[in-house]
Amino acid sequence: MIAHRASKLIVMVLRVFAFLFAAAILSAQTVCPPVPRYSPCDIFVDVPAATSVGSLKLEAEFRSPRHNTALVRAVWDGGGKWLIRYTPTEAGEYAWRLTSDNAALNGKQGNFTATPNEKAGWLRAANVHHFAFVEGNALTPHLWSGAIVPGFDQFDFARWKALVDARAAQHINHLGITLVDEASGPRLRDPAFFRAAEEKILYANQHGIIIDLAFFGPGNLINRLLPSHTDREAWFTYAISRLAAFDITWQGIEAWEDCDDARELLKEIAGYLSNLDPYKHTRSTRAKLTSAPFADDGWLRYRSYQTADDQISAVEQQAFQYPAVNNFGVGVKDADTFRHRLWNATANGQYPGAEIPGDQAGAAMKVWYEFMIGTRHWELEPFFDIDNGRGLALEGVEYIIYVEKPGPVTVNVERQGYDIEWLNPLTGERTKVKEKGKAETVTFNPPDLSHDWVLHISKEGRKAGMLKSYKFDSRDPPLELQVAEGNPEKVPFEIVEPSGDELSLGKPARFNVKLKRDSKALRSMMYEWTGEVTAGERSYRVVGTGPSGTFEIPASIAPAYPAALHIKLTAMNGLGKVYILDRNYTLNK
Repeated sequence: MIAHRASKLIVMVLRVFAFLFAAAILSAQTVCPPVPRYSPCDIFVDVPAATSVGSLKLEAEFRSPRHNTALVRAVWDGGGKWLIRYTPTEAGEYAWRLTSDNAALNGKQGNFTATPNEKAGWLRAANVHHFAFVEGNALTPHLWSGAIVPGFDQFDFARWKALVDARAAQHINHLGITLVDEASGPRLRDPAFFRAAEEKILYANQHGIIIDLAFFGPGNLINRLLPSHTDREAWFTYAISRLAAFDITWQGIEAWEDCDDARELLKEIAGYLSNLDPYKHTRSTRAKLTSAPFADDGWLRYRSYQTADDQISAVEQQAFQYPAVNNFGVGVKDADTFRHRLWNATANGQYPGAEIPGDQAGAAMKVWYEFMIGTRHWELEPFFDIDNGRGLALEGVEYIIYVEKPGPVTVNVERQGYDIEWLNPLTGERTKVKEKGKAETVTFNPPDLSHDWVLHISKEGRKAGMLKSYKFDSRDPPLELQVAEGNPEKVPFEIVEPSGDELSLGKPARFNVKLKRDSKALRSMMYEWTGEVTAGERSYRVVGTGPSGTFEIPASIAPAYPAALHIKLTAMNGLGKVYILDRNYTLNK
């Protein structure tokens, strides 16, 4: 009897202890105050017994006011503190419920409030080559204006704040960063490292700037720091669970070409993003030249470039879907060169995401944005019916012609009246032009010949009406990519070099094309040469541009030699027509 009473007493004591322990756990939870929608809500849980990654399994399911649900994984934040971070997309009361292998936490519930704001959704690709914020069925055009920020980890918060403030004043709405570089590599698993990065990311987001995040720097850094699948899975699970709630785009790794296994590696990273990013942020990867080789792999949603070679940019714009963002500013020291590259990239159909060399270059970006935001930029596509200029158009509505070498420019447009002006890309000053009749072919002279100019031909009244009747896409039928001409009988050129069947990495190989006929359109051809060893599944590489030159074939293009090398020549004539020829060679080392 006494033993029975003692047993009951022990059970009661244990129950009281369990209740007090659970109460202590509950009281140690910290839930965010009301937050604007599309802003992170942080919930902290103190679990003194769980002091490392993997020592606790904890997830939270969130239910929105419209009963949409999302599952978020908690991450260790140092000591016994665990972080659950979630971003609401609806205004109103959210409910959350914990699931855990810790009985005191399992089933715990709570609430937080999301307040209204004007943000139009998460960023997505739209209209074949453009961007939009998407919320439900509503699309709001987004004019990507980006700057790359080298050395992100070395910025203290005060210096970062000053940079963000300055870039926001220039209408920069994207900042490209690299999370882990050579200097920060030893700290890649430290919660304090992430907290410092997140403070800077949040400040940028609060100032209307999206962060374009590359996980790892160049030089095969990811494989040096995370050599095994197990290492990568653990790190990406942790990193994405912390970072996905911010306004962000994923940019994979810098210089994917440095990694022999880049294709499989990027597919692996895409798998982590698919499983752990409930917001499905848009994604690409940084490149030495182009990320377009992954356009057909199923995960890429915009193409990333780092080149001033207009042949790569212009040809691929005609060959691939998805928007293109170009860091054309790498290595540029002066504002004039930067400005020329900015407007040429625009004429190629690309958005800027560039290293900005100084205040004058930043001012050129501001002029560019203030002009482009007044256009139907989300419908403009490269336009070719021009002499002495390169341009974009929504034909019959708006034409933007960049005249890099000032002089007379002739444009073929639809026969109707237009509003016409010249933009000075140095200052933003605009000069109105008296309409020159309603001819289809018109010639204009810039206000002076001292610098480059931008000619703007538009129907402003019609554009105003279109904002009411065509909020986003006015083309009927919608724009589609052209089908490249690959019939050798119809292709107006032929490959004359390399002439043999074998190539060697040890011996430079010449390439050369010969036109079969002469015409105005064929006098301004653009050529991109790519090489791929299909058996290696390492994606194609750009190995040359132009009508002639010497191939630059990286040894990493193949896992073993000799290899079957597929050379493809994609070319575009002066009217935008695309042609393809290909040849196969045996590549020796």
